[in-house]
Amino acid sequence: MKLSIISIFNKGDDRTVLLKKNVFLSLIFKGMGLGIGYIRFPIVLSYLGNMWHGVWLTIGSFTGWLSFFNIGLGNGLRNKLAESLAIGDMEASRKYVSSTYFIISAISILLLLILLPVVYFVDWGSLFNVPPGNEEMLKFAMLSFVSFFCLRFVLALIRTVLTADQRPALSDFMDFLFSTSFFIGVLVLYKYVESSLFYIILISGAFPVLILIGFTIFYFNGKYKSIRPSYKFIDIGLLSSLANLGVKFFIVQIAVVILFSTDNLIITRLFGSAEVVPYNVARKYFGIVEMGFAILLGPFWSAFTEAYTKGDIAWVRKSISKLLKMLFLVFIGLILMFVLAPFVYEIWVGDKVQVPVSLSLLMALYVLVRGWNNIFVYFINGVGKIKIQLYMSIVTSIINIPLSVYFARNLGMGISGVILATIVCLLVGSILHPLQYYRIIKGKATGIWNE
Repeated sequence: MKLSIISIFNKGDDRTVLLKKNVFLSLIFKGMGLGIGYIRFPIVLSYLGNMWHGVWLTIGSFTGWLSFFNIGLGNGLRNKLAESLAIGDMEASRKYVSSTYFIISAISILLLLILLPVVYFVDWGSLFNVPPGNEEMLKFAMLSFVSFFCLRFVLALIRTVLTADQRPALSDFMDFLFSTSFFIGVLVLYKYVESSLFYIILISGAFPVLILIGFTIFYFNGKYKSIRPSYKFIDIGLLSSLANLGVKFFIVQIAVVILFSTDNLIITRLFGSAEVVPYNVARKYFGIVEMGFAILLGPFWSAFTEAYTKGDIAWVRKSISKLLKMLFLVFIGLILMFVLAPFVYEIWVGDKVQVPVSLSLLMALYVLVRGWNNIFVYFINGVGKIKIQLYMSIVTSIINIPLSVYFARNLGMGISGVILATIVCLLVGSILHPLQYYRIIKGKATGIWNE
């Protein structure tokens, strides 16, 4: 049995073998991290209470909003580094890494200098719709959140390097360490410390920063010593190629953040922060399948980049076909999860949270539609031909918020209307992404389809 498992992982070309190993390890790390997250969720809920837990979830969604300040350079580095590593150009690889670290560090410092005074003067109590008397605590909590974020902004580039080298499982291992350390911190808070949102933000920010520092030092003094960032290898000329692709990713990233990270804030403003909780219970529950499929897709981005760079179109076709078959299993799994949802909610959060049936159904549909889109998006992103995605994402991000408000409030759908609006926006890509893939793969992509 042991030999048969090993033979399965070693079957195929080097790219396929590496991909299989990464998927397997990612499943382990993500699975354990996800399990810890689900155990942690009711503990944090009990520690903070519904209202403050809703505020915590809303603050968490700000991470995506702030991330777009890297102007897409992370994804630009991911593609360019994967291309240079594919052809063995280590000098270009080091220049790409050094130049990206330089500009992201500069952006991070500027971001910190701008945001700290802004954060200090914002009326967070009014924004989060919480009772008076909590303004100072919220202010210091947000100052801590922004400070840790800016540190992670730079340090997280080691994850981009690992992913570009088709080793995303190591990045997922970091996520596991983040989740585990936060869980331990939450347990300590729950048992010994009075309820406070500030302490939750403090431990959720400090532990990842320490872990990222450790990984950065270890890998740039070991396996990636030859491409370790150095001021001598900063090449402003290369920044143009990084920025050309990066700016496109940047705009897409902004649109994606608006599309996927505004739901909590919309719900908070329309119905109060407590209503964010049932929405996120359903999101986390069906997110098990979404996470599993994302783990499967993760290594394909850079693998598609390498295969396309080397002209291995047959491998790309075969991989897309396998992913579509896997999506059918996702569909079956979502049906089963929908049927079992009431029982799982009862065991997981008890009577603390009531999740509408309509919300569960729409959340399952959301996961399915997003999975279909991502199969083709990962290929399109990997080859860097994202102009159609850019225009489409701008349009959908503009209509998402008013559509969410219309469905949720005007049509009386409540929080279920918010996820329905997201699904409607995703359906545009469900048609355009496959069309672009087939045009590119058949060599018939011209004009905007090939940009």
